Amino acid sequence: MEHRVVYYHHPLDKRYSLEYVDDDVTQFSERYTGYDSETVKAIGYPIGETEIYCLYTQTGKSGTADDLEISEAELVATLDDMHPDRERPIALGLLEAWEGVREEAEETGEELEIYKELELGRVPEALDEVNWNRTATDVAGELMSNLILRHVLPNANHRCSISMLQFYLDFCTFGREVEYNGLRLHTADNEWRTWVDPYITQSKQVLTVRRNNVRFQKLSAYGIETVLRKGGIAIALADWKLDMHYRDAWTYYAREHEQLCVRFAEEIAERAGVPELIDRDGLSQTAFASLLAGYEP
Repeated sequence: MEHRVVYYHHPLDKRYSLEYVDDDVTQFSERYTGYDSETVKAIGYPIGETEIYCLYTQTGKSGTADDLEISEAELVATLDDMHPDRERPIALGLLEAWEGVREEAEETGEELEIYKELELGRVPEALDEVNWNRTATDVAGELMSNLILRHVLPNANHRCSISMLQFYLDFCTFGREVEYNGLRLHTADNEWRTWVDPYITQSKQVLTVRRNNVRFQKLSAYGIETVLRKGGIAIALADWKLDMHYRDAWTYYAREHEQLCVRFAEEIAERAGVPELIDRDGLSQTAFASLLAGYEP
């Protein structure tokens, strides 16, 4: 049976993701032997009369949140390097959102998987990419997008970045009481999933294409139609612009991701009953950080 689908994450071990593609078994074998046997897996996909070979590597952190070793001294040093009034409160807010996800997982008896180290020091990079002189929903969407793009957290980057977006929009109401229509993003409540999940799915599609446009272009040339990543998220290759230098794709799809997150912020404002946030000026970074530092749940 001919395959037109390639897995992005190895189907038997999701810690491994696509790294290299070739239809020349000799070239592939040379690349394969260049890796440590503990960090590489391979799959052959028959396509017509030929076969393509995909290399999957695991280079990040693996395990659960309990395996994550965070040095308090390093964490303090990282926070001390941040501007105390502009960056540090936002970094701490993101970290608290992560701890909230972690605690809720423990309460339900689940093990929160991790796939990388904590990189809290990347928060200032994300904040520098936000244009804080735009409307409330524009700024909130850019904030969410750039936190996700930096992959600061070991997992749950989408959930925690959405939490920061919600805080920002809430503060922009200037004290007005806002109901997010049951939007509780750390629970299994299915009410919000009907409209939130498509945004998260699209976000993960954009992020995957952004990192892999050259590999995906090669797969498309071999006749592959779909790349399937974990969570059942399918990427139809014909729907994406792949024919560009990887640096251009990095920039192009970052903009696409920002626009997606802005649309998400606008829909939240509409559903929360504050559509005026779509046109109202947003808070400055300093104002947002100050409100976040003084927030008490």
